Amino acid sequence: MSNGMLRNRYSVFAVMILVLSFFAPCIVSAQQKAAKEVKIEQLDKNMAANAAKRAGMDWYTVDAKNFKLDGLHWRKTGEPFRRIPLNASVSKGVDHLAWNTAGVMLRFKTNAKEIRIDAKLHHIHRMYHMTPLGSMGFDLYQGSGTSKFYRKSASFSPNKNEYIATVFGPVKTEKIREFTLHFPLYAGVKSLEIGVTKGAKIELPTPWEDDRPIVVYGTSIQQGGCASRPGMCHTNQLSRMLNRPFINLAFSGSGKGEPAMAKILADVKNPALYILDYDANAGVAGLKRTLSNVIDIIRAKHPETPILLVSKLEYGYEFDENNAYPEIRWQFQNIHMAEIRKRRDAGDKNIHFLDGTTLYGSDPSECTVDGIHATDLGFYMISKRMAPVIRRILSLEKLNGR
Repeated sequence: MSNGMLRNRYSVFAVMILVLSFFAPCIVSAQQKAAKEVKIEQLDKNMAANAAKRAGMDWYTVDAKNFKLDGLHWRKTGEPFRRIPLNASVSKGVDHLAWNTAGVMLRFKTNAKEIRIDAKLHHIHRMYHMTPLGSMGFDLYQGSGTSKFYRKSASFSPNKNEYIATVFGPVKTEKIREFTLHFPLYAGVKSLEIGVTKGAKIELPTPWEDDRPIVVYGTSIQQGGCASRPGMCHTNQLSRMLNRPFINLAFSGSGKGEPAMAKILADVKNPALYILDYDANAGVAGLKRTLSNVIDIIRAKHPETPILLVSKLEYGYEFDENNAYPEIRWQFQNIHMAEIRKRRDAGDKNIHFLDGTTLYGSDPSECTVDGIHATDLGFYMISKRMAPVIRRILSLEKLNGR
């Protein structure tokens, strides 16, 4: 092949490369544009958020006759939804997160063929590792006692602070059914109305097995981070498993055993059990400094109420064989055990310990979303292992005559 022919071929190649370099960004841009234009709900209708309307329903507030609101111990009729007293003098973190309605539930019976909610929210926390449904949504369970089962979750646009959503039905059969509506875990509720089919009855729910509340004090995990929907938070799961009311007093990053919070815990009237699970926020030094005082403050008002101390759950990074963190874990446990020995020696037989490292079971590395906060699997494992411990403690309480 002559030099002239080679030069011509190279010239053709050079032109082709120039043409391709010019059009390639256009091709990529077109592909990106096409991808952006396709919405997942166009491919799968079950992925769409289906907005509901107020029309055709009878609407009630949570304070209407025959609705029972649990988890807001200090709230009076018509007051805002807040987990601690409105005038409580607490840390900035607790004061802010007290508006989040973790553990709050509304129970009722109705023969409605459809149920909707009209919710207006505030104090919303939108996080990378928690679903909008878990942080700012509602979900509904049907049934009574320990036989409750999941029915439906609120469907809504996650970038809006208010929505109307269908949480049950429509169904064809009209009969009395019992429902439990779980509130958002990481958002506040400004207002909530319940819509039922026009003319539907509202009746009182089945009473709890024991209406004395189990009070949980803790950190972000105990608040519900990062359950995919509210009903999967372990305090809500335990409520269903045990048929008992719970008061969730957990505050993300802010469960540090301050005297002000201990006084609020002690202010709960007629509690069945206290669960103190705040190692992760207090740290070793903080737990050592505060634990005895928190228990003293509770004991001043509730000298016989059982108290369950729970040590910190395992974190994902603890499974690195070169990580020294497990030594700190033993320090947490030693603080708890020393406190229990001291009090039992002084005659307090109603104080108990649960090793948090056992709660995720045999495969704890699969139980978190980020190495720290629980997934639904994590919360389920916690609930399944904590429920029999609580049952045993409350059975001992009955044997002791309480």
